[in-house]
Amino acid sequence: MDSLPEIRTHSSYAELANASHDAVVAVYTGDTAQALNQAPCATWAEAVAPFCRIDNEFGKHVALVPASSVAGGRLILSPIASLDDDTDDVRRVFDAVKAGVARAIEAGAKVPAVYLAPLPESANAVPDADYSRWVEVALLAALDASYVTLVVREHRQLTDGAAAVVEQLQSIHLVVENLSDAQLSAAAKRASAIESGRRLAMDMGYGDPERMTPHNCAETIRAAASATPGVDYELIDDLDVIKKEYPLLYNSARASFAEKRTWPCVVKLEYRSPERAKVKEHLYLVGKGVTYDTGGISLKIGGSMRGMSRDKLGACGVAGFAIATGLMQDPTVDLSCILAFERNSIGPNSLLPDEIVYSRAGVRVLINDTDAEGRLVMTDPVSECRERILAARASGSSLPAAIYTVATLTGHVIRAYGWYGATVANGPARRGHYDQRLAASGLAYGDPFENSIMRREDHEFVRGRTDREDVYQSNSLASTLTDRGHQYPAAFIIKASGLDKHSLSSGANAIPFVHVDIAGSAEDGHEPGLGLCGITGSPVATFAGAFWS
Repeated sequence: MDSLPEIRTHSSYAELANASHDAVVAVYTGDTAQALNQAPCATWAEAVAPFCRIDNEFGKHVALVPASSVAGGRLILSPIASLDDDTDDVRRVFDAVKAGVARAIEAGAKVPAVYLAPLPESANAVPDADYSRWVEVALLAALDASYVTLVVREHRQLTDGAAAVVEQLQSIHLVVENLSDAQLSAAAKRASAIESGRRLAMDMGYGDPERMTPHNCAETIRAAASATPGVDYELIDDLDVIKKEYPLLYNSARASFAEKRTWPCVVKLEYRSPERAKVKEHLYLVGKGVTYDTGGISLKIGGSMRGMSRDKLGACGVAGFAIATGLMQDPTVDLSCILAFERNSIGPNSLLPDEIVYSRAGVRVLINDTDAEGRLVMTDPVSECRERILAARASGSSLPAAIYTVATLTGHVIRAYGWYGATVANGPARRGHYDQRLAASGLAYGDPFENSIMRREDHEFVRGRTDREDVYQSNSLASTLTDRGHQYPAAFIIKASGLDKHSLSSGANAIPFVHVDIAGSAEDGHEPGLGLCGITGSPVATFAGAFWS
């Protein structure tokens, strides 16, 4: 992985006098003149006074002001509209910092200093906001502004050679005067680890279907894992092994067998805490890695295939979180990740509706829609996780364990919530508030999640009605045209993987399970012209906040 810009933190603005930088980005709330009168440098107010006198709109948007007293002569004002209104949250901070740093980059800065004014006390009164991680969020915003995607880095290296710009910034100075050096250093460490994970996820996510085939994704993850302490990597690419161990993935991917470069594969990542006495839980994470989704024989039509190179973002996010955890060397969690990669192609050997396929758990699955492939590729890995949890318990382990699936699974979640992710948890996970942990962390890191609730109708919807099948994989309609279209797939995964035997009624055999649908949160929802949306790196930061110490 390419290195990040160096982050240097300062608990006093005066420290910048001895730090090389070429711009100052001031981020603050409230009236500009009043805020700058309270700023640590009196000359800021002098620099902006002429603009305030002639422009009533000055200070309401990002502005570059010439200031001889500031290094590089560049003072960038990036105001936050408010932090204490009904729907305000920490994303206000992210947006302001990213906009300010982006303006500094446009002006030619390579080493900006970001000054964060103290948050107003009124911000803490907003019920659906959490500013406890606002400094990390600010750093993530600055790093996001500096990020150059892998495909652009490769293009620039091809065309510009050694002169290629592969990172916008060389380093970032952060000034927060109401926090200690130790607090700022800890925030910088966490933000750097999270950003490294986000960048892995985004590097793969932005790759087109040929740049990021299943095996190219696997190789990208291998390279990252080899450079990360404590993360072990395993690749399963033998079709006979996949057929035996992950039969639903195998059958979903059949049409891709015509070309070896598009064969499916499974990547396993393992992370073990370096401080065994501090481990609090073992997380089993399953990611959907569909590198392109044609819909299979249930072909996507009417332009709906566009953007389906992004259908791998669940696996990308899980890989990113594993790498971030290894870099952080978090002592409180163990991770076991299974990433199922395939291209859902169309051809003579395609999986067909009306087929009945056995899952790893021996459950007979009636296929109704080959475009509902995501639940297929994840179900057998979930079954494997279930087996591993039971084996650990049988060997005497009492370490709490839970299973999470992460996927861009349905359009329905976007129809229901817009550009937000959603969780769907089983009874044991609901009882343990596992889904609420993710929602709370998402608020703190600016990646809000909605908690959807699984109902009896979801299980009834997929229940087999004849003696020929045990469970229906889907109906034949788009999820956006189906009631509870993002909830019932979790019920399918539970049944087809054998997790239905580990519900609340199973007592000590209960296993918490949370399905995380990131179809909304994995992209930013803003299409540039005829291009594709930006990628956010969700849920790397949310998982870090939920599971790290």
